[in-house]
Amino acid sequence: MYLSSILDLFNGEIVAYSIADKQDTAFVLDTLDQLPNLPGAMLHSDQGSVYTSEAYQKAVKGKGITMSMSRKGTPADNAPIESFHSTLKSETFYL
Repeated sequence: MYLSSILDLFNGEIVAYSIADKQDTAFVLDTLDQLPNLPGAMLHSDQGSVYTSEAYQKAVKGKGITMSMSRKGTPADNAPIESFHSTLKSETFYL
């Protein structure tokens, strides 16, 4: 099971999410589609194939969002969302 989520760094709120049994471009596009148009906003992700796909990049630009990506081998760039997912797993599955 996969969770795709978008975290608002301003207030720490999950503003969009999707759950699926496989990770593909349609899965992350479903999450992105939940957002309104956000001119001037920035969306950060890692360099996974779903986020570097042409369809995803086009959809992000279509919402007026600037795309930001982690450098290779630097998971700390994604620390806020990685921390959220870690806490979610700990509180949901590992108790």
